[in-house]
Amino acid sequence: MLEAGGEADILSSITSSDVGPEAKEYNLLRADEEYRNGNEEHSIFYQVKAQFQSTDLRYITEAEHLESQRPSSKELLKAASAEEKKDYKSNKFLRNIIKYLQQKEAEKAPARQAEESLEHLDFLEDVENPVDGVARISDICNRLPEEWCVLQVCKSFNPATTYSVFNEIFASDGAIYLSLLRHCRSPMIGPICVRFAGGKMADIFREYSTLVERFRRVVTVDPLNMKNKEAKQKYWQELNAFDTFLQKLLADFREIISPYSFLFFGKRYDCSAVQKQTKVVNCRVDDFCLVNQWSNHQRVLLSQAALHANRLSAADMKLICYELTTSDNEIQAVYDMLKECASDWTQLEERQELVARRFPTILVVDERLDHLHWEQLVTVQEFSRVKSLHCLWRLFQQHRSSIKHGYYTTNIKSGMSVINPNADLVNSGRRMRSFFEYWLKHWQNLFETVPTEDLLVKRAYQADCFVYAGHGSGLQYVHGRQICRSKVRSVVFLFGCDSTRMLGTGLYSALYGAHDYYHGALCPSIVGTLMPALDGNMDTVSVTVLSLWIAPSDKKVIPWTQIDNVSWLKTGVVKGSGDNPTPSMEQEHNYHLGSLCSILSLVQQGKVEPLVYNCCIYVCRGLPAWNLAVEKMPF
Repeated sequence: MLEAGGEADILSSITSSDVGPEAKEYNLLRADEEYRNGNEEHSIFYQVKAQFQSTDLRYITEAEHLESQRPSSKELLKAASAEEKKDYKSNKFLRNIIKYLQQKEAEKAPARQAEESLEHLDFLEDVENPVDGVARISDICNRLPEEWCVLQVCKSFNPATTYSVFNEIFASDGAIYLSLLRHCRSPMIGPICVRFAGGKMADIFREYSTLVERFRRVVTVDPLNMKNKEAKQKYWQELNAFDTFLQKLLADFREIISPYSFLFFGKRYDCSAVQKQTKVVNCRVDDFCLVNQWSNHQRVLLSQAALHANRLSAADMKLICYELTTSDNEIQAVYDMLKECASDWTQLEERQELVARRFPTILVVDERLDHLHWEQLVTVQEFSRVKSLHCLWRLFQQHRSSIKHGYYTTNIKSGMSVINPNADLVNSGRRMRSFFEYWLKHWQNLFETVPTEDLLVKRAYQADCFVYAGHGSGLQYVHGRQICRSKVRSVVFLFGCDSTRMLGTGLYSALYGAHDYYHGALCPSIVGTLMPALDGNMDTVSVTVLSLWIAPSDKKVIPWTQIDNVSWLKTGVVKGSGDNPTPSMEQEHNYHLGSLCSILSLVQQGKVEPLVYNCCIYVCRGLPAWNLAVEKMPF
């Protein structure tokens, strides 16, 4: 244990960003202790503190570090020799250079002061007391958009994995903490936490840790051996078996979280009908909690269940009642309340379609739980992931002027793509090229060409949108440090295997993903994958997502969802499906969706690719984005 060598005394006075993994373990250990002792909010403080590590700080400060390596004009003059100083006085060209540097330094003076602000640093750096820490966390969350619900999931401390490799940490047993940092009753009531442990948890962790390798063993085949009927039959049998395995794994995962899946629902879209009904529901909950002397923890859980009661089955309602109380009278009263709320919400949704829609839920996901399919718990909900509350706060601070009603608003007019840069994905490259030449021919599209770092940093990342489709995440073409040193203004799509999967660098260390570099560069939103996928299926999802979110260069094109998919997949030829004339985009008025997360929700539901292993791997990271170029906000 950490206390044995007196490490606790040392680590208690320094931040996670100072030490890294060891401090993370210490904070998770404290989170466990506080929760067991009944100090729920104190546990939340240590959980939030544990998610921000030294690697995260390096991503953030990389650009400033580069700047600090350049000598100032004052340092240049001080380092000059007597002869150089004499030459400088008589050389107008050198004097102009120094004058220009001094002018630039003067312009940057306010920016240096801004570096001291919360958007660049650990906002818990100067906080040691959990009471003060929770107050700081609540203050940060209450300054975020009121439309957001912010949920954090983190894995408990396990001393057996302190010096293990990352896949062993993934597989190790432990508890899951679900903290509602900003919820349906914020800011009136502070954060609450729910803990999941035991049961099938150990099996879930162990089987999830094998998922990627299981899939790779199935799909990695020699094409020369796939020409006979028996080999093909065996391949599809194994792929179907993997799908069955994943479906059962997801069912077990949902069972672990059940009946608390309703906590992942976001707030309903803001309209007068929702405001009125929400007020009625909250008053009903508050009166009940006051009479029965329920805690704030119970009040938040009951409020969330009542606000989304029509999404709950009768069995779920019963389970929730038993979780909230042991009194038979209270169980029946809560059940009756939820049934009544469900009826009221159903009637309201039938009268007003907007009532059924919900704002995004922001998931703060521990790196060691990032490979789990959280979006599959409530597939109809919009989600976006971030690595830490610190990361979310920094992105919000940077883009707050563009955030409207909980969405980062953008106007996608132009973009850049890098498609099959190695030119070794023949079929995929052909399909993606035909899509971009058909739908987005006004973009700068780079086909079968390796991009330079300069091209990516100066052009691709400065476009409204950047799409990469090839092997992996594209980090083989640009160093992560170069990404961090730039400012990425694009919404980024990384359509490759494992493109935003968390990876390790050796023995126990902070994990990293391509999205970390982009968020270090203040990229607002990134779409990527959690594991490998088959080329054809990934291509189908990629072009469907892009076509639903980005307007085509020519409105006379056929809506992408109505093209002949077989023809496109096999030959890359784009044509209408069926014998009847297909309407053009000029005649389609409700094709596009402004919310990117809502499109990914359709993917998670299996409405683009029906098999679960093809649809559950796509996630949005960063801020939930809305493209105003295709749909106005309904508020």
